[in-house]
Amino acid sequence: MSHPYLREPYPFLRQLLGGWFHQDFDIDGGTLEEIIAKFKSVTPESEILGAKSDIETLLKNSGDDLDREFIRLFQPDIDPAGWGMTTRQWLMHIHEIL
Repeated sequence: MSHPYLREPYPFLRQLLGGWFHQDFDIDGGTLEEIIAKFKSVTPESEILGAKSDIETLLKNSGDDLDREFIRLFQPDIDPAGWGMTTRQWLMHIHEIL
């Protein structure tokens, strides 16, 4: 039986963003590295690889509309600009440390 969230685009990235980059994200760390380290410590490898794959696909499919697509798809509680990065840089950095 598959999870309903797997039928939507980018399910693993949605899980990462919703679960770890919410309004109280700083509880899990003050840097992307700390937050992702905590995520990785409690997440199965298959879901980590799924998040990486979702990021790759989103970056490839969004082109110049990445900022708009990111907001439309995820309605995030966090703004990559708050980390001093563009949406593309922020996602690429997360991908790198995953």
